[in-house]
Amino acid sequence: MEITKKEVEELIELEEENTFSKHLKNVINRDFRKKGKISTNEIKYWKQGFWNKTIYPVFTFEFNNENHLINISDQINPIGKILNIIIFLPYSILFLIPIINDFEILKNWRFILIFVVILALSIILIKGVYKFEKQNQLEYIIEFLDLEILDKKRGKEWTLIKILTRIFTYPICIGLIILAISSLFPDGEIKLGLISITIAGAYLFTDLNILLRKKTTGNNV
Repeated sequence: MEITKKEVEELIELEEENTFSKHLKNVINRDFRKKGKISTNEIKYWKQGFWNKTIYPVFTFEFNNENHLINISDQINPIGKILNIIIFLPYSILFLIPIINDFEILKNWRFILIFVVILALSIILIKGVYKFEKQNQLEYIIEFLDLEILDKKRGKEWTLIKILTRIFTYPICIGLIILAISSLFPDGEIKLGLISITIAGAYLFTDLNILLRKKTTGNNV
């Protein structure tokens, strides 16, 4: 069934520009209305998530000359992009300062290893949070527009690469939690221990939520 531009326009409650300032206002005011920007051959659509208020997607609906939907793509909103930088920059500086002041690899091997692992998990976590929010909103879009889309998403969660990634990251997360409880806290590394537990726990929670979803969909039309 062909989906028309008019049908997609009905998703939008309030039309406004897809700019940094508009998304910033959206986040500050916790405005959960469905918003978008309508152009000649495309429509931008976004909605702030209830539990994830910053890392939400902006969907782009593309249309042919007959105003029939031909593609749906997505990207993180401008605030989400800036937030990633704000999170990672101070975090990296916080960890690197002690190493720069007294850079002895053998002496600081545990500190360096934990930093690298937590940084990698943080990147994976943010991607997972974005993916989870995108999937939630995509399911609403599919139901609203009655799109006939093949259910491919669950299969994609169990590709060889993702299985190997989980075989690698799950033990690391559990190891970080055990390390924090058994070593970092007793040694007085409270801040490092809390960061380790927070990042590892958040990653496991987010990824397991994605895997345990009852309903999954794809995003091709």
